[in-house]
Amino acid sequence: MKNIIVSILVLLLVLLGGSYYYAENKPLQDSVFRLHVIANSDSIEDQALKIAVKNEIVKLLKDEFSAQQDLEQARKLAQKNIPLIQEKAREVITQQGYDYPVEVKVGEYPFPTKSYGNLVFPAGEYQALRICIGQGQGKNWWCVLFPPLCMVSDSDQGLSFDRQEEAQVSIKCLELLPKGVKVKLSSQ
Repeated sequence: MKNIIVSILVLLLVLLGGSYYYAENKPLQDSVFRLHVIANSDSIEDQALKIAVKNEIVKLLKDEFSAQQDLEQARKLAQKNIPLIQEKAREVITQQGYDYPVEVKVGEYPFPTKSYGNLVFPAGEYQALRICIGQGQGKNWWCVLFPPLCMVSDSDQGLSFDRQEEAQVSIKCLELLPKGVKVKLSSQ
């Protein structure tokens, strides 16, 4: 029984060490490419327009971004498609009866901490395709283009968090240890 516990603890330490090394050497900000759509204002009409633009842009990019293999390919694809994306966004804005300008850029932008399903994206600078409608003073919609986490149904209303959310983290192999076994975790 002692050998099993020792083996599990060694495995746990290897996994934690590997996770720590990976986290330190490849932060999340360097491995995702986001889509960020900012509404003209917080009016109901402008928020609905933002969702209409988002739906068309996600539909436009869905197949190509789903096939991308790395972040740099995704960034280059977005950069290459800026004219097409801008044209599609303008088309949607005009069809909805508005005359707002639209700005489409690829760059590095600050994002607050956000949740996407069970994933928590820490605050920081992220590479993103940003679509700014009109004055860009409204609530925003965001998702992750690479890896393709936002290739969801067209009816998705996106994520909007005005308050901080708590994330619960559990380590399954610790849950499997027999009751009474104490494990001390240290970052040093």
